[in-house]
Amino acid sequence: MKTMNLNQVPSGKPYQIVQITAGLEARKKLLTLGIHIGDFISKINQSRWSPVLIRNITTQSSKIAIGHGLAQKILVGDEKL
Repeated sequence: MKTMNLNQVPSGKPYQIVQITAGLEARKKLLTLGIHIGDFISKINQSRWSPVLIRNITTQSSKIAIGHGLAQKILVGDEKL
């Protein structure tokens, strides 16, 4: 399985979170937002200047906005649903 960070993947396709390479506080923030390892997420936008919008497909969440720095620490795999 090929892994990429969330900034590198195209929008509109589901990807599975395989690893979060962030510190304790950033991982806590992602957990409170409902983002967990093993969840399937979809990136909604492809903008360089606005926050990264994602949707957790596993929990059927609404849109979640995270910064590009945090998105870079979320590694996703190209494994499909």
